[in-house]
Amino acid sequence: MVSEQVERVRRTTGLSLAQVLQGEDELIVISAWRTAKDLRAYADSRLAQEFIARLTPLLAAPPQVKSLEIKLAIEGSEPFFSPDEGGEG
Repeated sequence: MVSEQVERVRRTTGLSLAQVLQGEDELIVISAWRTAKDLRAYADSRLAQEFIARLTPLLAAPPQVKSLEIKLAIEGSEPFFSPDEGGEG
């Protein structure tokens, strides 16, 4: 269900990256956007509201939504995704 929703978000203008991280009792969805305007447009969209509405019944507590600004980003010498994990190539 989450992967289907993330696929819909993938086609949203301005999305740079989306990740879904799952632990034993925690689910974290991270997205990065080209501009604050792109993020605001998504956050105000019906798609974002549907995403939160679909997740909420699955959660023990209401979801927390936070916006953070990237202060440092580095890339390692290896590609982020290998070709067999969804990368280009």
